[in-house]
Amino acid sequence: MGNFKTKQTQEAERSVFLNRILFSSLAILILGGLIITRLVYLMVIQTDDLSLRSINNTLRTQSIPAPRGLIYDRNNRVIAENKPKFQMEMIPEQVNELQNSLVYLTELGILNENEIPIIQERVRKNYQFKSIVIKRDLNEKEIAIYANNRMLLKGFDIKSRLTRNYPQGEIYAHVVGYMGSISSNDFQRFDPSFYTGKEQIGKSAIEREYEHVLRGIPGKQKLLVNVRGRVMDEVEKEAFTSGNNIVLTLNSELQKTAYESMAGKKGSVVAMDPRNGEILAMISMPSFDPTAISLGLSQSEFNKLNGNKKRPLFNRAIAGQYPPGSTVKPMLALGALDMGVVDSDYYLPCEGEFKLPNYSRPFGDWATHGSVNTKRAIQASCDVYFYESAVEMGIERMSAFLKKFNLGEKTKLDLGSEKEGLVPNQEWKRNNFESKQNQNWYLGETVIAGIGQGYMLATPLQLAYATSIIANRGYAYKPHILKQMNLNGISEASHTQSQRIDHLMNIDEKYWDIVFDGMNAVVNEQRGTAYGVFPKNSDIAGKTGTSQVFSMDKRSGDDMPEELRDHGLFIGFAPINNPEIVVAVIVENGGGGRVAAAPVAEKMFSKFLELGGIKVAQSN
Repeated sequence: MGNFKTKQTQEAERSVFLNRILFSSLAILILGGLIITRLVYLMVIQTDDLSLRSINNTLRTQSIPAPRGLIYDRNNRVIAENKPKFQMEMIPEQVNELQNSLVYLTELGILNENEIPIIQERVRKNYQFKSIVIKRDLNEKEIAIYANNRMLLKGFDIKSRLTRNYPQGEIYAHVVGYMGSISSNDFQRFDPSFYTGKEQIGKSAIEREYEHVLRGIPGKQKLLVNVRGRVMDEVEKEAFTSGNNIVLTLNSELQKTAYESMAGKKGSVVAMDPRNGEILAMISMPSFDPTAISLGLSQSEFNKLNGNKKRPLFNRAIAGQYPPGSTVKPMLALGALDMGVVDSDYYLPCEGEFKLPNYSRPFGDWATHGSVNTKRAIQASCDVYFYESAVEMGIERMSAFLKKFNLGEKTKLDLGSEKEGLVPNQEWKRNNFESKQNQNWYLGETVIAGIGQGYMLATPLQLAYATSIIANRGYAYKPHILKQMNLNGISEASHTQSQRIDHLMNIDEKYWDIVFDGMNAVVNEQRGTAYGVFPKNSDIAGKTGTSQVFSMDKRSGDDMPEELRDHGLFIGFAPINNPEIVVAVIVENGGGGRVAAAPVAEKMFSKFLELGGIKVAQSN
């Protein structure tokens, strides 16, 4: 007998089957509804956003660095130019393992191990999508090694870029400056929108001071890239605008003469045109190679340069502060004559020392000069004459008069980092010393201030500027290094206007004549402290100076350690009655003005004569 299901069982199974079909249909309906809703949402509501993201996956916008403006000397000789170099760049967000990739590059010999932390720090401070430079100057071997290992170095690439080159090497280092990678500090001063991160920025001197003129405006390009990031095509391009070229007031012949005449020495030479304030030459020694720094020294190389005891990176011309020594004597002689403290015809006996009442020790002179008047005191650099004049003037009148030569103040040269020097007086001493005893001004301090010693300090640039005030008999032009800017799109060059400044316009002409006679005699008459250094009957007025580094009874001898030897100084101008050039020289630890500094000045004046002078567009 067959096993038949009852009618009741069949009904129950049909009910379960129908329920399952109903449930499945409902589930399919709900899921289908959700999918359709999501599709509608994506296709209608989010369509713009998604299409933009889609394009961004295939289109990459990158900026193109603009070539930097060139720098020329006054005769259009190139001082700073751009040369193509191969550099390694990296986009951080495209690099899988930064640390491993950088270590791998050191193993390949492309990077130095101690550069890794510096690169990582730069990555941390930069936008992750912006390209940063890993190494600036790759040779053919390094490029070949990279090409063979390219697949393992995702996010890295080698590009041909223009980098800064200084064809005259060390000669212009301090005045033109050098370039470096952009830091976060730079963006506090300069607008980040002008930089792509692949180029460099001016770090010092003219390169930094005129950064806003020399830099260009970056371009943009849209590139079609595949999934792996490889560029397939260029879609769109917006051209860059090159930086503006600038012309400096410097003369390469004079600059080179200054550099060569200071070879092996420490110190500075500044040459200036007193007719318009143009700096004709400016040297600080020892110097450095700005191209090497711009291409990127290793940290150990830079530390070695920065830690060098001779301080090659330090611009002595504008930031070196030295006791001016006897170079202030023509200025003090003028003050003493103007105040009626001395009579130019009166002869003062010089017995080689000066005594103050209640001072146990006399103030020595470097020689016994016999009887001297104002002219002879300048000519022979008689200390006793100026000791006595200083006591008669007093520190307040003396200080105020020296400040009229712009000593103790910046000249505001367009170079940055200038120091102001120091002309002391009683108020300065009260404000700069803690103990009451040291706050007092002593008469002995007035005496040594009379020969430019003690607390008095001046930069070589300040001495050149003060000398131009003497040369022009009371006025000068604000010093400047920029001669003109050749702005893009403007046919007419933008020239720097000379700015006349009146300093001492109420001095009797006969007093100026006496100072000029004295400075002429320094160079051209026997017993003049620079006599015999220059050719006979030179049309040059000058003054030597010696500033003591170390106080001692006897003057520096050959057995004295170099760092304790006196500094040698010289200031001068030519031609005497119609000055066209002013020169200031300081040779650190050179032993004295006549021996160390005057021969350097002689080379400068000789070169100036050989060049036939410097032509000026118009007399100001």
